[in-house]
Amino acid sequence: MIFLSLRRAAAAAAFASVSLGLMGAGAPQTTFVPISNPAGLAAFFDAQASGSDVRILHIGDSHIARDTFSGDLRTLFAARDKAGSRGMLPAGNVYPFYTARGVEIDMSDGWDVVRARNEEAPGPFGVMNARVAAEAGTSPWIALSGFETPVERLLIGYQRQPEGGVLQVHVDSRIHAVPTSGEQGFAFAALPVRKGTQIVRIAAAGDGPVALFSLVLEADVGGAVLSNSGWPGATAEIMARWDDDLLRMELGRLDPDLIIVGYGTNEGFDDKLDLGDYEAVLRAQLVRLKRFAPDASILLTGGPDGTRLPHYADTDAREPHEWSCAPLNEAERQQYVDLIAEESETLLRWHDAPQLSAVLALQKRLALEMGAAHWDWRAAMGGACAVHQWRLAEDPQLARPDHVHLTGDGYKASASALFEAMNGAFVARQGDREGQPVPDRDKSGSGVTRD
Repeated sequence: MIFLSLRRAAAAAAFASVSLGLMGAGAPQTTFVPISNPAGLAAFFDAQASGSDVRILHIGDSHIARDTFSGDLRTLFAARDKAGSRGMLPAGNVYPFYTARGVEIDMSDGWDVVRARNEEAPGPFGVMNARVAAEAGTSPWIALSGFETPVERLLIGYQRQPEGGVLQVHVDSRIHAVPTSGEQGFAFAALPVRKGTQIVRIAAAGDGPVALFSLVLEADVGGAVLSNSGWPGATAEIMARWDDDLLRMELGRLDPDLIIVGYGTNEGFDDKLDLGDYEAVLRAQLVRLKRFAPDASILLTGGPDGTRLPHYADTDAREPHEWSCAPLNEAERQQYVDLIAEESETLLRWHDAPQLSAVLALQKRLALEMGAAHWDWRAAMGGACAVHQWRLAEDPQLARPDHVHLTGDGYKASASALFEAMNGAFVARQGDREGQPVPDRDKSGSGVTRD
């Protein structure tokens, strides 16, 4: 197994290097940043070494939401381990511009989309951060098509309720009825999906209210399964809105070997953030993840590098990309609120948000304290103000004009850098644990070794 594992790992490293090499010669390059506390990935590495399927859940903010960073990670794992099923998805297009790789999702009008990020919205919520609900007398639908990975089962995560209505599920020409009535709680309905199925359509029958939380595409084919759940504007606090019973059910079904936690940007750009309160929230949510997924490794990546221009910068006189970039010095960080109020010229440049470095450092410290692994995404980009150079790059351009979000090529480079770091830690661990010296060859030339 050691030789197979190392050969697969070496091939994966070569694939990641090729992906990174696709950037033009003048483009900024990622920096190799090793995994901190790779022992925190032991459970994940054991799953990889076993040759069985590998299950990953990637959660976070807008960097994770559009399935770019996550999608590129999925591609890298699939290239090494072969593609598994698509995994968990939200129940429809739950926010504007939602996209998912490997499957097309469409939905009709008539659904009430309730979002966890809206603090006034009542729960319950699960890993996908939203639920879709339909009232009695309405028959909205959700359609899945364009399946690019194997599908043998569709699981529909729904809310049981005393007056719950029926879901009609069309799998090509076959129709299944899924009653959702029952004692208050949560359940998955599992439906077979035959090979060659072109479209699956889930519709409320209209005979009672229905509420859906997630859809899961499964197949017993092995390979890598990476489910992602990101939300624009989210912080780690959104995890606190996840219902315990629903989280237990969803994580129990996903059974992840690895949970990648990718929050940090929105916390870092919150100038009023109380770091003590934030640490308490993040610690509590990591404990919950470990409680409901006890066999999973946890990896924190923080957010990427990000910068801002002060609101009083005259972007009509000078294009945003024409401003310089330099990190805040300690005096500017301490006096930041006053300098902004005074519209100080010393801040007339792209610079890091004053809390960002502290948030990312806190995440790393907390990960190591709690036995989790950590990877420094910002450092892999090149550190503070690297995003400015990624924005200025042209072959290809790697960051968007806001200096916070990356382009598709930027996320691809980031995914390759993370994959390379994880693969390096895996190779090192396998060599340390399983590699044995080759015994001396028998002098007689028989090839038989002797004690």
